[in-house]
Amino acid sequence: MNVSEDLNGVWQDVWNVLEPDKSWLTDAAKRDCIQKKLSYFNPQHSNSPEHIDLVIKALSRGKALIQAALEWHNPAIGQSETRSANDKLRGHQWRLVIAYSGFEIASKALMMPKWNRQIESGMYEKFMEKCVLPAYEPIEPPTDKPQLAKWLNKEEGALASFLGVTSGDRKAIDRWLVQSESVGSWCEAYKLAKALRNASAHGFLLPTKIRDWGLKNGFVRLTDDLAKIAIAGLSKFA
Repeated sequence: MNVSEDLNGVWQDVWNVLEPDKSWLTDAAKRDCIQKKLSYFNPQHSNSPEHIDLVIKALSRGKALIQAALEWHNPAIGQSETRSANDKLRGHQWRLVIAYSGFEIASKALMMPKWNRQIESGMYEKFMEKCVLPAYEPIEPPTDKPQLAKWLNKEEGALASFLGVTSGDRKAIDRWLVQSESVGSWCEAYKLAKALRNASAHGFLLPTKIRDWGLKNGFVRLTDDLAKIAIAGLSKFA
């Protein structure tokens, strides 16, 4: 099975708990069952019909976005008749952006007992601990890329500033691209995916740089990694 099939499979397991559709709105026993499963991630989840409904709708949206990213084969942005190499690389960027959005929605739904913009520090790290993920296969940094090498001779933080990232995003970018360190854990993979997502969504990371710096494989791998984390989380709920 591939990652997309794995996601569909675990979602069927989730739905076996939830079905029939909207039964949780009137069935108190069903809500208690769902709350008990949610309490694995955060014991403060309410069993009110309103809260349970919000969680399920968010999980559905998150799953659908991740699935859309996984099933976007041969991604590209542009006219189909004239797609260039850059159009295809831009497609891989937005494939990651879509997957990250779905991952973010699903993980918040499982971890946050209230819907607000304020995210508890370390929430995503705690989520990944709850997922009990297998050993991580490292992502090696790009090598033998002359266009990237010239950036390594600039002052500290120059590449991150060029990409419009700061704080944790800057650390993730610098570790992988400037210091040439492997991405060695699920947590590091999430942080790098977030940094590349932000640089892409905000328009700083252009497809020409993805080509010149040899980042395509990283985008492909990180999209799958986000999906695998979400699959592990959903399996704990199911």
